[in-house]
Order: sequence, then C-alpha cells, then structure tokens
Amino acid sequence: MKNKRTIWLFILILLLLTGCGISFAGQFPDTGQTTCYDAAGNVIPCPQPGEAFYGQDAQCAGPARSYIKLGENGVQLPDTATQAGGWIMIKDNVTGLVWEIKTDDESIRDRDNTYNWYDSSNVFIVTLNAQNFGGYSDWRMPTVKELSSLVNSGTYDPAIDTAWFPHTRWSRYWSSTPDAGNVSKAWRVEFGSGYVYSLGDKYDCYSVRAVRGESSSSSGCLVDNEDGTVTDTETGLMWQKATAPGEYTWQEALAYAAGLTLGGYSDWRLPNRNEQQTLIDYSRYDPAIDPLLQEDTETNYWLSTTDAYSTDDAWCVYFSTGSVASYDKSNSSCVRAVRDWNPSKAMPWIPLLLLKNPE
Repeated sequence: MKNKRTIWLFILILLLLTGCGISFAGQFPDTGQTTCYDAAGNVIPCPQPGEAFYGQDAQCAGPARSYIKLGENGVQLPDTATQAGGWIMIKDNVTGLVWEIKTDDESIRDRDNTYNWYDSSNVFIVTLNAQNFGGYSDWRMPTVKELSSLVNSGTYDPAIDTAWFPHTRWSRYWSSTPDAGNVSKAWRVEFGSGYVYSLGDKYDCYSVRAVRGESSSSSGCLVDNEDGTVTDTETGLMWQKATAPGEYTWQEALAYAAGLTLGGYSDWRLPNRNEQQTLIDYSRYDPAIDPLLQEDTETNYWLSTTDAYSTDDAWCVYFSTGSVASYDKSNSSCVRAVRDWNPSKAMPWIPLLLLKNPE
C-alpha cells in the first residue's frame, strides 16, 4: 500500500506541474442514442448482462445533453423562446460552449451560406466579431472535437438536436482543426450522418457554425497506471492500454469488453462514439493518439454506438488519421475497452498525503 501511495503522490505532483488537473467537468455529452440493436440492425430490447449485444451505447449513458437558449448579451431565455422572439445563441451546459443559431433570412448567419476554410475565419468569423454579434466579439471556429460534440447519434439527416439547433444543413461543416497528415486539408463534420473526415481541401466551400468559450485541448492528460490501464484525468475515463488481442465483429467486441477483467476491475465496456474520440490527438498522425498509447494502437476500433442511418453498421474511430466513420457490424475491427474511473475509490488518501508523510 505504501508503494502505491508513493506512486500516486508522484503522479499527482506530475499532473500539477504539467497543467493536467484531476477534474471531471463532463467535457463531452452523451451521444444521444437510446435504442438497442442487433448485428443485422434490428431494434431489440436492451440486453441484460451475459446476453448477446449487452453493453452497447444506449445502456451506458454519459452526461445528459442540456442546453439553454440565449438572447442578446447572453440573457437567458425560456425553452419556449423562438428566433422571432430574440433567440440567437445556445449554451451547451455539458461543454460550457456557446454556439450561434443559424437563420433562414439571408443574413450573415443564413444556413445556406458556405465558405472555404480560409474565408470561414477571415470573412465569416471576422464579420460576426465586427458586428459584436450577441454582444460579444470573441467568436471563433470550433475545433473538430467541439463540433463533433453536437452530433446526436440517435438521429440523422441532420444528426443534431434540431429543436435546439434549427436550420442546420445536412451537409459538411468546417472545423478550425487542420489535418496533421496533409496541410492542404482540414477536418469537418458531416451533419447528415455524423461522419468526421478531412476529404477534399481547404478551398472547398462548406457551412460554418461559430462558437465562443474556452477552446478544448487536443487530447487529455493520460497517466500510465502500470497495471495495463491508463487514466485520462480530464475526462475521468480509464482505458485499456494495449489493444485487445485479435480482431472482432461488433457483437464479439461488445462481449470481449463486457467480459474483461483488467487492473483489478471487471466493469469494462466498449466505448461510445464521444468517449473514443476524446483519445484522438488531432495534432498527430498515423497514429493520431498520445505517445503513451502509440505502440499499442492499431488502425480502426469498434465503438458501442450504432449508425442511426444504417443500423447494420456501427461507428469506428480510425486512429491512422482521426476519422470517425461507420463500418458493417459483421466485419472485424480492433477493441480498446473503457471504464468510468472513480477517484474517490482509487485515491481516497491523496488529501492526507498532502498533509503528511505516511509511515
């Protein structure tokens, strides 16, 4: 026990020195998927532990999606407020970000306006800030992770909560994140289905949605627990460090994760779309992941989230690039399991260690 306490005290000091805190602010919302499916895409009753297809997205809820409608100068409005009544922005209570609401009135925020990647910032964002839109002049383009957090995986065409984000085009939206593997490209999110990719180049014209608020980091702060697990101190998730041996169909991947015992824990599961994307480091390429996990990372990994448009497919993260795309559930892919980390159980003694040296 003394050795374990010493190790964690060292880790705590390292986190403080590197700027990595132990905070669980819920930086990503639940995916929005509430339905369970089988491998053929049929809707099924959500399975019980030990049954086939147990542990999929709908059974592991993340931070509930929650929004507040805002008017000029950030005035909070009732949920019943309309755009005609002054609703122009929306706050995501999970991420803390404030987003512009698109219009259908031929203004600068009209849903049909498109820009290349350069003009997205140099024209659209500059104009919003010059107009002091909403009473603010710190609008910016969202990072790819921020933009992807708006995807609702329980619906499609568009894959977003349209009651909160009206006039959203089904097409592609630019992010501010360049492609680390090709400087002529940048990342975008396709809101028809929820794909995340960087096809084409920066001179293609797509939609843009402005955001304000503290920009999220490229990736979290990972700590090697030296027991086959890694903890992300920003998201509160614990990950299987090494890729699971072999490759699995989606059904097999769910069963593998649910049956895994590792690091003294047996509550592992297959990560959902939003959880797995937090591991992507978009400043890196092939693989686009923290160096701590590079040696143990393959190309594509199953997620517990079914593609709502094509339900015989499930979502995969491709760490060779950072793409998020769907894949036929009968195909084989890699697995890295996840679990929710409870710091009160893992480190109940840290406050004491800060006060005295244990014998």
